[in-house]
Amino acid sequence: MSQVLDLLAEWMPKQRWYAASTTPAKLRLLGSFEFTTSGVDQVRLITVAIVYDAATDATYQVPLVVRDVDAEVEALGFIGPVREHGGRAALVDGCHDPAFVGALIKAIADEQELAGENESVRAYGQPMPGATVGQFVSSRVLQGEQSNTSIICEFRAGDGSAASPLIIKIFRRLHPGENPDVVLQTAIAASGSYRVPPAFGALAGVWPDPSGQQVSGHLAFAAEYFFGVEDAWRVALRAAERGDDFSQLAHSLGEATAEVHDVLQRVMPTVQPGRAIVRDAINQMRDRYRMAAEAVPELRQYADQINAVYDEAAGVEWPQLQRIHGDYHLGQVLAVPERGWVLLDFEGEPLRPLADRCAPDVPQRDVAGMLRSFDYVAGALAVGSGQSQYAREWAQVARKAFLEGYRAGCSTAADAGSLTGAQARGREVLLRAYELDKAVYEALYEKQHRPDWLPIPVGAIAELLK
Repeated sequence: MSQVLDLLAEWMPKQRWYAASTTPAKLRLLGSFEFTTSGVDQVRLITVAIVYDAATDATYQVPLVVRDVDAEVEALGFIGPVREHGGRAALVDGCHDPAFVGALIKAIADEQELAGENESVRAYGQPMPGATVGQFVSSRVLQGEQSNTSIICEFRAGDGSAASPLIIKIFRRLHPGENPDVVLQTAIAASGSYRVPPAFGALAGVWPDPSGQQVSGHLAFAAEYFFGVEDAWRVALRAAERGDDFSQLAHSLGEATAEVHDVLQRVMPTVQPGRAIVRDAINQMRDRYRMAAEAVPELRQYADQINAVYDEAAGVEWPQLQRIHGDYHLGQVLAVPERGWVLLDFEGEPLRPLADRCAPDVPQRDVAGMLRSFDYVAGALAVGSGQSQYAREWAQVARKAFLEGYRAGCSTAADAGSLTGAQARGREVLLRAYELDKAVYEALYEKQHRPDWLPIPVGAIAELLK
């Protein structure tokens, strides 16, 4: 395995999911588990390596296939030749190799238990009850992802027609604990809701952390894939560019958001927000502002006003905390014919610790994220066409319609119109604080990554403080 580690140390920093592309990897193998290769031509080994990288202090999952060298190897994600497996043996990224993908689907469907030589790493399939697929035909990696690798899989039914496709998400960077994307989407699908893609199943595992302690978590997740559909960002941006009325679609998006929040409140644990929880949440907002103000001088003039908003939010009555999406914006929603809006990617903000992403939170965080996304549509339109006044008006209409739809869609007593005047006012105060917090975060991000877009969140902060 030493040669494989050398190859991976050179290859991994070139991948988008590696945490620091300019840092040479310093890898240590924590263990591996293997799939059967029976009936697969030209394949010598299908394995998943769990490696710890001291350079980024992260544990990674790397599916690997060792196969005979042929003309197809380059297209399969060639990593390098491996002398350890004899002449003409090539190491390829398993996510690009249908041999690995087919074996993974079968492992999930059949509830297989997989292990390596010393069983320090084990994996086991977790299919959804009643989940089935047709005969595996082909697979391809979805381009553009940064933190994970998603694979689109096509199938054929028994009569030769196309069967429902799957998308399999491989969690590249591993964290101990249940992945919220798996837990929440599975729970929503199991409730009978059509607001998420039907789940097929997951692969979970046990592996040693760098200290040698056994930990567990999710390795992969598979769900139905919708071909040829657009996300809500593209739908909204096109509507804004054409001058089309988006209010009805925004209203229905608000209703869909409320429906998902309601399901999560019913099927997942909830928490009453005590003083410590509120204090910590507000302190995190203040910390984010201080960090952003250091990098973005334009924000310093708003210090007193921003802190006043946070002070007000700390003093109102907070709603019951529940599981939420956690990283909600237009790009996380699909427009699916005959289904309407379908929500995706419940992992939460990738840079937040897993424990924080799995903790109950206020629904206003999701609502604020979507409101900010409407503002970004307006910002993109203004940058592209210069129609700043029209863009602002478009966002205001979409925002109002979304909030009306959200309120109409909420079915819990607390949000279905039975709030007292003080409680309703408190929800508005809290939403303003979370939207402001999101815009502050965006200002820091744009300063560091897209300076030309910095006026979008800075302008929003000024507007929110009027």
